[in-house]
Amino acid sequence: MAPFNLIYIGRSDGQLRIVTKSKKRELNQPTESQLDKTPDKKGISDYYTKLINGSPKEVDWRRKLAGMLIREIGGREHKGKNYILAALPDNYRLYEHLKYTTTDNGALQKSTNNHAKGPNDRQDAYLYGHPLGRKKRYRSPADFFPHLLWLVTDETGDPGNCTCKICSPEEFQLEENVVDGPSIQKVDGLDMVSKTGATASDSAMPAKKASFSREVGRALSKSSAPQASSPRGLTQQPSLTPDPTPSSARPLANREQNIDFKYGAFLFRPGELVWFSRGTAWGLSLIVNRESFKDPRGLDRPQYLLQPLSHPFGHPDLRVISQETLIRPWLAWSAPGPTHQHLASGGFSYNTIDWTRVLDKHFGPGDAEVDASIFAAKAVDESYTLFDQILKPRAAPGELHWNGLFLGGEKIWVGEPVRLRIGGGNDMMILNDIVEKPRQGFVGNASTAIHLVGDVYTFATVSYDERNQVLVENSQLPHRVREDLRYRNRATRRKNQISYWKLMRPLAKLGLEDIKGRWYESSLLLPILRGEADFNEDLAGGEITDAGMWMNGRGDSSLGADRVGNKKLNRLDAFGRAIPAGMQIGQAFEDVSGADTIRVQPGPSNVLEEEMGHNLINTEDNLEQFLDLNPVDSEYAHQYTDNGGHYAGDPMQH
Repeated sequence: MAPFNLIYIGRSDGQLRIVTKSKKRELNQPTESQLDKTPDKKGISDYYTKLINGSPKEVDWRRKLAGMLIREIGGREHKGKNYILAALPDNYRLYEHLKYTTTDNGALQKSTNNHAKGPNDRQDAYLYGHPLGRKKRYRSPADFFPHLLWLVTDETGDPGNCTCKICSPEEFQLEENVVDGPSIQKVDGLDMVSKTGATASDSAMPAKKASFSREVGRALSKSSAPQASSPRGLTQQPSLTPDPTPSSARPLANREQNIDFKYGAFLFRPGELVWFSRGTAWGLSLIVNRESFKDPRGLDRPQYLLQPLSHPFGHPDLRVISQETLIRPWLAWSAPGPTHQHLASGGFSYNTIDWTRVLDKHFGPGDAEVDASIFAAKAVDESYTLFDQILKPRAAPGELHWNGLFLGGEKIWVGEPVRLRIGGGNDMMILNDIVEKPRQGFVGNASTAIHLVGDVYTFATVSYDERNQVLVENSQLPHRVREDLRYRNRATRRKNQISYWKLMRPLAKLGLEDIKGRWYESSLLLPILRGEADFNEDLAGGEITDAGMWMNGRGDSSLGADRVGNKKLNRLDAFGRAIPAGMQIGQAFEDVSGADTIRVQPGPSNVLEEEMGHNLINTEDNLEQFLDLNPVDSEYAHQYTDNGGHYAGDPMQH
């Protein structure tokens, strides 16, 4: 493994102690009660512990932060090299939140909530040290990176120039419930959680000139993957005190938007990146168009016009897929490595590869079309495109509002739910606004900041009785969410349980890096991901999990969830030369009918279930099978388990 170059951070505003509003001095770390490892009467240990320097997670944080820093401000001379922070900024320290249960004989009880099936119900790392105190902690390297960038680049030392979620007054950070709990106060008859914490004036910030030096360091061993954090326990009886009032999204004004808001109409959308079945193999494609057709029984069924991805010197024919079970969301699986071993060595992208040399076998054996589709898909995953601008008279100068967003492989509208990285893994946000604001002194992708504004909900489960039924009926939720909830509750009532979406934060403000992807109905997508036989078995037992638990998050395999990504002004720009020149999203089916179109009609059996439910395709053993859909190797496993995320490669591992 190539050696790492060390990056030294010459300035820090970290504080080991802070002065609270009540003029008391306290340690800027978890409280004594939070550090107490003593289990309770039920054998549950729930505590924080400091991560020592050189531990796998601590190394992983420093490696990720260094990589983001080099990508943001490093020049061409740094490309292809490995970097790591020599240390975190002074007085910033990582603590890990652990929760597990010990049995009577002293053994660790296997968690039923942890997707990784390990002993810990949760295992999350948090960075303490910000001058505003212990409740203003950072949840991930991506969360801390804007603050690190400010420390390195802003010579004035003015925290007003920092754009992190703690320093910036425009950002709204969702605080995780800490062990000692937030304070509760009554406001107009509602139980509202008050935001507490020290002010910026509580402690002085040093304003030393930034120093950014590098030297070659010793090679560091790969860090082991942390275990997945688990969803919060959601079976306790809730309070029937009314939730904060959700905000209202604007009325729909877009035809495509109205279609996408209908339950059971179309699972997939024009402009999205998807997997599709070739019969015995799988490919990656752009959805060009969609329409309904009449099946033999006279029922309306969806069908999709797809353009498979390829290298610039040859593009496969368009395909019509007439069965949704032959399509998967891009985030349902993890892309494998390229078939050409030279391209697998790293440092390549779709636009930097000389495809003529690949086709001439200069890089050895392999499939150029397969590799081109993989690199093209990763480029799409790293991109985002704003569309359908909304004019708001009260918008600030330079501020733009948008009705929709292509985020990675998916198309997202204002007024619909998205999956979140923050929270307990079962949280979603109903988007009310997409705001783009200029950032002074920045260029390129960093010249604007994207804020997603909406209401954050968490999925809660309670015992089924008439008193709790009122929680389920929430007219503020989108139609698709309400219909999916009704379906799921019809199944779980067999276990005397029902669920509801509990409003946690109205008008929360998040960044693109906080979004995993668009939300899918479990009642519609799980039969495809799981196969109808397994889904029906779960249904009979009253078990319907959230579809998002079976999927990756945007950027997991490309950005590592550490960056916002690359802004593209046009959706087709994200696909670039991987699709034919002149192609248009929305191209009519009639324009491509005939010999150039391959139509896949529904068959008597679900071919996809047999292929994916029992046996995965392996490219190393059988290259013509196209793609290996096994999970990524352990080196990158943490990218799929941070912040409550999970593997989405092999259905048999769920």
